[in-house]
Amino acid sequence: MATVCKLYRGDKPQIIPPNTWTLVTFERTISNDRGMMRNLSLIMPPFDGHFIWSRNLRWAAITLPDGDVRPRQFMSRFIRDPHGERDDTGAADHPVTPGRSWETTTWQFAGQANEPVGVEVWHDHHEPWAVEHAQFAATTWDY
Repeated sequence: MATVCKLYRGDKPQIIPPNTWTLVTFERTISNDRGMMRNLSLIMPPFDGHFIWSRNLRWAAITLPDGDVRPRQFMSRFIRDPHGERDDTGAADHPVTPGRSWETTTWQFAGQANEPVGVEVWHDHHEPWAVEHAQFAATTWDY
């Protein structure tokens, strides 16, 4: 038997300011076994266990002014305890083409009882930019 918590954002984009790690918020909960969802942005296991954490993101398409060739970076990461002793051990930087690519990432790490985990995003575009779609899930198996 699996224990699953899955959060979903898909109806309205979330605007992300530049050069600031920002916690992704979600619009609804698809699955919330054992009440793991917190504040539509965090998953908090009520028990210790080995989890497969997954995120799926898509940034809005970007149109650059003619002649603007500055490189831009769009990143995301899992973050443990984002409002306390932050731990981004599983941070990963993937090349993303806004509007044309989905970033799907999984991370297998232990979830500690009552330690919240979220997804943060960051970009260095010169103006705020939108995450159009996001999903965040945690899955473990009950032995």
